[in-house]
Parts: sequence; structure tokens; C-alpha cells
Amino acid sequence: MEGYKRENLITAVDQLGRSSVGREFLLWFLNETEVFTADFPQNEKRTTWQAGRRALGLQVLELCARAGNLGTVLIAETLYNAEQTKEQSLSPRQEAKEETDD
Repeated sequence: MEGYKRENLITAVDQLGRSSVGREFLLWFLNETEVFTADFPQNEKRTTWQAGRRALGLQVLELCARAGNLGTVLIAETLYNAEQTKEQSLSPRQEAKEETDD
């Protein structure tokens, strides 16, 4: 975050956290930087790339914490993960039943 005023970045993240679209953007960004996942790639170039991407995401996560909207982001992440788990756990038979119920 060199070259930027930390307080300005905190204010920007705070403003994003105040709207549903902004929260969706923060959640998307944090998911894309794989802050909430653990991955152990075999390729050292890929490992370096992922470490840099994750480091950026962790900086934004820290800004969320300092802005006071970390809880909102984490709740949104928890709900997102629960929905993803539910979708992945549906068996083909359950999916077919749900489709015929519609």
C-alpha cells in the first residue's frame, strides 16, 4: 500500500461496505484473490503467483477490518460458501426432482 494514504483506502473500503453492490465487489475480490481458500500447487511459479495474489487480498481484508465492515464481509462469505456447498451436495436425483417441481 506504499504511495497511498492508508486512511483514504480505509475510507474507500468503508464506502464499498455500505452498499450491497460494494459488498458484492469486496466479496468477489476476496474470493478471486483466494483469501478464504487453502491451496498447495505443485508448480513453484504458480505458487509464487498465488502468494502474491493472496497477499493483495489479505491487504484488502485488513482494510475491511480497519473500516469496521469485516464482519459483514465474513458473513457474506459464509453465506456464499453455504450456498456453494448446498449446490455441490445435491445429487443428480435431487437436481432432477427439483427441476420437475418447478
